[in-house]
Amino acid sequence: MANGPHSPRLPLFPLADVVHFPRTELKLHVAEPSCRRLVRDVIEQDEDARWIGIVLLKPGPTLDATGRPEVFPGGTAGRLLDAELLPDGCSNILLHGEFRFRLCREVAAEPYRQALVEPVEEPWLNERDAGIVTVRSGIMALLRGLATELGDRFPFNADQVAELADLAGRSAFEELVNRIAADLDVPPVRKQQLLQEALPDRGLSVLSILRSRQLVIDRLRPFRHLAANNQLN
Repeated sequence: MANGPHSPRLPLFPLADVVHFPRTELKLHVAEPSCRRLVRDVIEQDEDARWIGIVLLKPGPTLDATGRPEVFPGGTAGRLLDAELLPDGCSNILLHGEFRFRLCREVAAEPYRQALVEPVEEPWLNERDAGIVTVRSGIMALLRGLATELGDRFPFNADQVAELADLAGRSAFEELVNRIAADLDVPPVRKQQLLQEALPDRGLSVLSILRSRQLVIDRLRPFRHLAANNQLN
């Protein structure tokens, strides 16, 4: 069991379609028996030792050498903030992502998967660097435009964009990029790729994804007007 934020050993919580990012919160409903045990054991730890490693399962029926479902070799260590134990044995938990890690090797399968991990530190960034400022501004401009044009079809509504704009104004580049990456409507494997990128590259990738979305909208805009005219006729 982990005994602190830099412990090399973490219990693993594999997920099929969710990627957890540092500086973001993750709510989970825990129903699978081994994960129920994991949560109970983590709760019994001292407060500074309540850590869970969130990893993404590889798509398809891929198994490792021991016959367990294979996971990607990088994840996020989440600190357990809250846990609601339900009468049926399930639980609702809230995690705060603290740091990325590389998976070195799994060391236990029962009663749940555990692994030795290597924390991955983000490179130091000057929040006032011209390049960072440009990426931040570009991301926010695209978020505002896409939210206005797509409405409910975009994963960020006006209130969320306003909240992110406030966050951007406080120069929290890592939190801004990670919160957007966590909620983007892209496949889990693409989010895993984002997680494994260093922060500067992750910011550029998020900007590129939003730009591509805007480009598609711009190219389709004349046809949307034609479709609207046909409906009126």
